[in-house]
Amino acid sequence: MAARKVLLSGPCHGKLSALFKRVAAVNKSNGPFDVLLCSGQFFAAGDEADQEDTELQAYLDGSKPVPVPTYFIGAHGKGARKAMQALAAANSDRINYLGRAGVQTVAGLTVAYLDGSQLAVSDGQKLLSLQYNDSCLYYNEDDVRRVKAAADAAGDVDVFLTCEWPEGITSAVPSNTLPEALTDHSGSKTVSELALSVRPRYHVAGSKPVFFARLPYMNRDLGVGAHASRFVGLAAVGNADKQKSLHALALVPAADMVLAALTQKPEGCTASPYENAVGGKRQHAEDENLGEQSWRWQDNKRQKPNHAAPSLGRPGVVKDDKCTIYVKNLPFRAEEGDLEAFFAQCGKVVDVRRGLNAEGKLNGFGFIQFATASAVERACQLSGQELMGRELYIDTATATASDRQPVIGKPVEGCWFCLSNPNADTSLVASIGEECYMAVDKGAITPMHVLLVPIEHYPNTLTLSASCYAEMERYLSALQTCYASQGMDLVAFERYMKFLKTGGNHCHLNVMAIPTAAAAKARQAFESSAAANSFSFTALPAGTRGEASREALRAEVGDGEYLLIVLPGGARLVHPISRGERIAVSFGRQVIAELAGVPDRADWKTCALSPEEEQKQTEAFKALFKPYDIMQ
Repeated sequence: MAARKVLLSGPCHGKLSALFKRVAAVNKSNGPFDVLLCSGQFFAAGDEADQEDTELQAYLDGSKPVPVPTYFIGAHGKGARKAMQALAAANSDRINYLGRAGVQTVAGLTVAYLDGSQLAVSDGQKLLSLQYNDSCLYYNEDDVRRVKAAADAAGDVDVFLTCEWPEGITSAVPSNTLPEALTDHSGSKTVSELALSVRPRYHVAGSKPVFFARLPYMNRDLGVGAHASRFVGLAAVGNADKQKSLHALALVPAADMVLAALTQKPEGCTASPYENAVGGKRQHAEDENLGEQSWRWQDNKRQKPNHAAPSLGRPGVVKDDKCTIYVKNLPFRAEEGDLEAFFAQCGKVVDVRRGLNAEGKLNGFGFIQFATASAVERACQLSGQELMGRELYIDTATATASDRQPVIGKPVEGCWFCLSNPNADTSLVASIGEECYMAVDKGAITPMHVLLVPIEHYPNTLTLSASCYAEMERYLSALQTCYASQGMDLVAFERYMKFLKTGGNHCHLNVMAIPTAAAAKARQAFESSAAANSFSFTALPAGTRGEASREALRAEVGDGEYLLIVLPGGARLVHPISRGERIAVSFGRQVIAELAGVPDRADWKTCALSPEEEQKQTEAFKALFKPYDIMQ
């Protein structure tokens, strides 16, 4: 459980040389540090933007060294757009913009972030122009939802970065612990609500001209133990009042910690400053008007009838992790008695702990404690068995969060794509790798339309093993070279849907060649078609490859459905598909068929070939691809 050495910075305001000079000195005397995380406005606000541009370019081209890998929010200011363009063009891995809103893994830490301040305008046209402002001066309700969804999917959040201070953060502490220079105690209610939901171990903000390290506070115990949060407010770099703008800490990632260590209560801990202001069991109103000053919240007065009551632990039972198992994917209607009856086959059950999440809904996981440690081993052997129609994932309570991965990668009977199934149709397969394969599409738009598919059953690219994902990227690179030899460009898409039958969705990436002349129009074509269908795409950070590209995608979509587009040149667009949102399954095919100049082939049924024709088309593509095949 190695700790990560982290530097936290307040608003930079374009003073890159001053920031990095100070960071270099601290890194030399107390480092090496793994990462620098910057909150508050990063770029210059006024006329100093021209000087900032020169300084930034020097760090990007290597003329000046960046002492510690740097990640920032606060992408607004007079020179922000030009600076962001320079960052994208440089493709630097030393200075990185985290994004508008989401969660990423940085130096092994789970980092959540929300850029800008709350959008608070009522004029419709102004709202439209500000809502997707490139400089991220404002955030909107979709951004807030994105953070919540990504944090729920990621688990425990180590660091939460915001520009705004949260409302109420100075409450519930002795007055003598507040800085004398702090005269403005206001803050954002939305950020408070997010902090209550995300429950970060550290929350860092940079919108006030003072340094404030609040006493730690305990989050609510949702039935499996509570952990503490700490708030750090940092002043601007180079401020005239000499307020602290840089803060160092050593932090073991929550994913590497056992529950007992994570939930240890630090000395001087206070109650949460948000409980009274925000409320405990609330859920977000789905029909909120973005033009209002604050977003409404409504009481969740009762649970749904098909949900069991929470089990918060039996009186008098002393927690013992060595005798306890962690169970995931529990049925929501399973009562405490149901769980005890199921696990009684392993040994005597002495406690059941299953609480509520931050929105007052029953957790899908819990802890079962036995009378003896030997029962734990027997219980772990039940992992994969079903209870009330749901497959349980079981591990020891002492396992770290990173060990608790879903059981995936198994062949599913009847799935078209599971190549390991004895009855799988292999007639269209053009190349087989170690963990994924390539097949000509059944109903190909063009003769160079193929699918990249994992051999085993994975629902989407986010769940692939690292080695399988790397192999899929090698296939993509080989296809790009192959298409280029024919004067064509590569475009691809992935549509992830949560099918409930046949083991769920089997990941597959549609990859096609389009004329080079059409490649320049690809982004516009996808965005225009999306607008015509009442949705929009988000551009993922430019230049990301490998695991970084998956983290960027995960930050946008969490564990939800999505539509991912890979454009010529490698740029990627994504649209998280909301529950109940209707987007044609054939959307990707329709746009690409137009780009390829064959709009009549958007419907795969019109592209059907006889088995003999399919075999001939497959053999022709295999011959074309052979010089580029990664398995040759």
